Amino acid sequence: MKRIYLLIIPALLLFSCKKDNIPPYTETITKGEKWGIRIGDSPADIFARLQQIGPEKGFGQVSIVYRQAFSRPEEIQQHLDFYNAVTLSSKTGRTERAIIEFSGDKVSLIAAGGAMPAVVSKWPLDVPDTFAIHNNDPVAKIYDKLLAIYQIQEYSDYQIILPEKTLSKPFDPDMVNYDEWAFSFSMDVKPGIGGSSSVRLVFKNERLFKLIHEYKENEVLY
Repeated sequence: MKRIYLLIIPALLLFSCKKDNIPPYTETITKGEKWGIRIGDSPADIFARLQQIGPEKGFGQVSIVYRQAFSRPEEIQQHLDFYNAVTLSSKTGRTERAIIEFSGDKVSLIAAGGAMPAVVSKWPLDVPDTFAIHNNDPVAKIYDKLLAIYQIQEYSDYQIILPEKTLSKPFDPDMVNYDEWAFSFSMDVKPGIGGSSSVRLVFKNERLFKLIHEYKENEVLY
């Protein structure tokens, strides 16, 4: 009888381990590493690792969770070089907004309007060219132009929203002030089945404290 028990117990343990790996599942890592993302590393080190694995896994940006919009240009002066876009949106209930994208060190696209912004050559359209932001303007001039635009009553209430942090630009030192980052990616598992991963990075005392990975699979229709 004892031999039967010894055979049953390992079998149950094996079944339990396999069951944990059946999607969908969530794993929480507080020791060691996953994909080379090591618990205990600094935000700068974690960001450098994301820059390495991003191309391999097919993601190019990381969300800074719970980051709020900024109210004045002075608040983003030190951040513009680390992002590839900025959005300005009215806080008065109007749906007016402007999306300004950068490529390299110049403005590459400006879209302005309501729910469906249209591509324009400058923003705002109703201010002198000296103050307005134009296509091909150097990114280095954006801050000074925003200072001038915010002196105009109609635009003084706009909030400034930074996008997800692109991995193609250097680490933004301000990221150490946020305790949670997030990113996601997908992959082909086998014909007709795709897998998707959602990852949350939790920091504590400016060190990676926890990695939460949610994984699921779905049918892919071609």
